Amino acid sequence: QLQSPPPTEKLMAFFTGPVEVGPDGRAEVEIIKPSFNGTIKLMAVAWSETAVGDGDQDVIARDPVVVTASLPRFLAPGDHSRLLLEFVHAQGAPGDMPLTVLADAAVALGDVPQTVSLDQNGTTRIEIPVAGREIGDPLITVTLQTPDGKTLRKVLTMPVRDNDPETAITRKFALGVGETFTFDSNVFAGLRPGTGEATLTAGPLARFDVPGLLRQLDRYPYGCTEQVTSAAMPLLYLSSMAEAAGLGAPEQINDKINKAIARVMTRQSSNGAFGLWGASSGEFWLDAYVTDFLSRARAEGYGVPDLAFSLAMDNLRNRIAYAPDFDQGGEDIAYALLVLAREGAANMGDLRYYADTKVQDFGTPLAAAQLGAALAAYGDPVRADAMFRRASALLLRDHDQQRKYRADFGTSLRDTAAVLKLSAEAGSNAVEPATLISWVRNADKHLSTQEAAQVVMAAHALAAPDAVPTLRVDGQEVRGPVVKRLSDQQSGLSVIENISTTPIDITMTAYGVPQVPPAANGYGYAITRSYFTPDGAPVSGPVASGDRLVVVIEVTPFENVGARLIVDDPLPAGFEIDNPNLLRSGETTGLDWLDTTEAENAEFRSDRFVAAVNHGNADPFRLAYMVRAVTPGAYHHPAATVEDMYRPEYRANTDTSEVTVTP
Repeated sequence: QLQSPPPTEKLMAFFTGPVEVGPDGRAEVEIIKPSFNGTIKLMAVAWSETAVGDGDQDVIARDPVVVTASLPRFLAPGDHSRLLLEFVHAQGAPGDMPLTVLADAAVALGDVPQTVSLDQNGTTRIEIPVAGREIGDPLITVTLQTPDGKTLRKVLTMPVRDNDPETAITRKFALGVGETFTFDSNVFAGLRPGTGEATLTAGPLARFDVPGLLRQLDRYPYGCTEQVTSAAMPLLYLSSMAEAAGLGAPEQINDKINKAIARVMTRQSSNGAFGLWGASSGEFWLDAYVTDFLSRARAEGYGVPDLAFSLAMDNLRNRIAYAPDFDQGGEDIAYALLVLAREGAANMGDLRYYADTKVQDFGTPLAAAQLGAALAAYGDPVRADAMFRRASALLLRDHDQQRKYRADFGTSLRDTAAVLKLSAEAGSNAVEPATLISWVRNADKHLSTQEAAQVVMAAHALAAPDAVPTLRVDGQEVRGPVVKRLSDQQSGLSVIENISTTPIDITMTAYGVPQVPPAANGYGYAITRSYFTPDGAPVSGPVASGDRLVVVIEVTPFENVGARLIVDDPLPAGFEIDNPNLLRSGETTGLDWLDTTEAENAEFRSDRFVAAVNHGNADPFRLAYMVRAVTPGAYHHPAATVEDMYRPEYRANTDTSEVTVTP
């Protein structure tokens, strides 16, 4: 995932839980200190049955020679920068001291002096060229030998990241009877080494590319409440498939689910509602979606706090009780009724009222199917089948419609997969699955998190075990679906043979960064990235270390349509974000020339700026943040992108470029 790279040095931070005080009134704690020079603040809290107290004490940690390192927070492959080492003599004998600097193969170092000469209380600085080679977290080890025979060692992490936008290439084909297919590194053609990863599915699940979609959900880099929920919901039922797709061992899958539960809990308001990026209220459909996930997680044995779940259920009941009448819509009402019905908390009168009087008024196929599933849960199959038939009719109406903005995060593809899932779970025969399966199977778009989650859940609901072996994989006959995963860092291949009497579906999806970056382009949007001085003068060419710049991102929609957008601007390695408050109103003193849009959510990571913007018209909008040029060098600057989170084909990118920071 697009997490920030790790710190270049180990942090001086240590915590211990309760420690029992001995009879002499003393307690001893062993603290693991990294190669740290400076002031360490020790803090402790003590308590007994009758008293409580706390104390703190500053402790100075200092080597005979204090070694301070300065290097970029990360590098891209091909970047050139420098490692600045400062040596300060603090105590002991001065003089010439042997120096060695060694690095892992993922970074290259220039010439390193063999000795460092230090006077009494003197200071020496040296610069060592450093270049990024391969993606990873290589270590640079600095070793200094003092005249007193003491060895000082400092270990630095030099993260190497490829922050260019990732692409996904999916290939679907049928493997004929008796035919074989070899799954090997050829799938990574056109992708940069170190970025490639691929999944292959053969058999029934290949119709939906379940492993590829699970991997897409797991690696989705942003994380609003809907996206966190969509990534975790399928894992409740497909942990073995997730493991095969490379998402981790069962305990890691469980940890992902527990973390998702904890994360959405932080976004729950006191009235039980859930906000998209923080604790707030207003998104009724989102409330039902998150509560559905929590209900399913409880049913599967995961720990959901009772009070939080009770508040979430109360919120749905209250919203239903005060819901206004509608002539077209009802998506949030239908979903809330389904969640309440699964928990045995719905009012049967409400279900029958909406089924009898509003059957023609529900605006989406999913809403009709959700009310049908709620009626099926309460033992009313006649009304349930009527609602599922209405859902099928709406799907037929909406199938060829262009994807547009919807308050329920949905599309026709999402609704199709969800209707398949709900009808299969309810055991209804009112929906004819073959046509709907073909619609889902033939969708060649890049899927949103909503679409991916519902397609995976539909595949799970429709899955049936194979009675006989249909494939031979690497000489072994297998029954059921075959899932293979390959990385461009691995060597090896898999040979798959169809030993059945009918053709078998195969889907391959390769992920990675293209070797040739795409030129600036866009579908539905255009995006530009510009640099200015704080007083508004345009900036181009090399930038001096220490200069502050204002980055302005301008997005132009091609049509008047609403969207939930993500703007992602990766930094070049020599820049660091300087003022994370620039987007906040009232914090643009001295920047009168700048007119920006306020973001729904903004994240100022160490390697990129990310903002979520809800935009509802065709007017261009601008975002801005401030950076400072820090480390001299020549750096790759990845493209900035904008993407409609729920219609991912609506996206745009700038050109990639190069940035030079001078001393």
